[in-house]
Amino acid sequence: MDDATDLRNEIRKDYRTGRFVIIAPDRDRRPEDFFQSEKEPKIGIKCPFDPGNESMTTEIMRIGNPWKIRVVENRYPEFSPDIPLEEGSGKLEYISGYGYNEVLIDTPIHNLAFDKLKNEDMRLWLDALIEREADLYTKNYIKYVQIFKNSGPEAGESMVHPHTQIMAWSEIIGSIKDEIDRIKDYKDRYNKCLYEDLGELEENRILLETDRMIAVAPYASRFAGESMIVPKRHVSYLQDLTVEEKDDFVNTLKMILKVNRNLFGDLSYNLCFHDIKSEPDFHLHLEIYPRLSIPAGVEFGQDVFVNQLPPEVYTETFAQKLKEVT
Repeated sequence: MDDATDLRNEIRKDYRTGRFVIIAPDRDRRPEDFFQSEKEPKIGIKCPFDPGNESMTTEIMRIGNPWKIRVVENRYPEFSPDIPLEEGSGKLEYISGYGYNEVLIDTPIHNLAFDKLKNEDMRLWLDALIEREADLYTKNYIKYVQIFKNSGPEAGESMVHPHTQIMAWSEIIGSIKDEIDRIKDYKDRYNKCLYEDLGELEENRILLETDRMIAVAPYASRFAGESMIVPKRHVSYLQDLTVEEKDDFVNTLKMILKVNRNLFGDLSYNLCFHDIKSEPDFHLHLEIYPRLSIPAGVEFGQDVFVNQLPPEVYTETFAQKLKEVT
């Protein structure tokens, strides 16, 4: 069902991951009904990411003097390079928590929302992420580097100061493994890249299109207002982007976040990069998940998300707002 005016409840299968999603449109609910009021900033807490408090963190690198971006060790890491790399097989399998956790501080300004960064500062952010990702891939036993941002309390943000997290994994598991498998299967069937067919597969859900990037509201969106940015050229790894593609990517991301703020207000959201160095068939993309509802029994019990804002409706309203903000 592609027509936004004739949508019904249905279960959709994500052609990129194999996951299922329930699209359950509430016909009386439009995107503006998801609008979230501006959140009160937290005060009275000494922020370790603020200028002047650098001694509270272990620095890995910085850009600028005075600094515009810092990268520090995560004080509460899931992984550590000090843990021996081990695997357990049998009835109870495990992989030891070997790896790295870093935090990139997006800006020295404590209460500056990420989407309000200047384009040149967002480009600096992207270049810093690329530098750290490239370095982490040189570490022993690291097979996958994950980059993500949690913005806002509903998205799991632990520090109000804008920041991005980088995790280096010793194994390729989870959704990235599923995507690799689906991409390879698609190539075997059709002798082409799944993501290079995106304009056809998502023709009724295109949010933005430039010379080098395409942004869509995915067919099987798990979240209301979910979107995805994809380079048109086949590229699997952030470091392989050209200068022009980096600029186009940042401009596209900035515009999506700007329109979303106009649509949904001060929303919480997650940004998740999907790229990998070791798989040339993989196609880099960025997924954006607004957190406008709370997962509940269906999601936790069945691992099937319920989305009450069909991507077709989001696309239609996005186009209207895009005209207002440009």
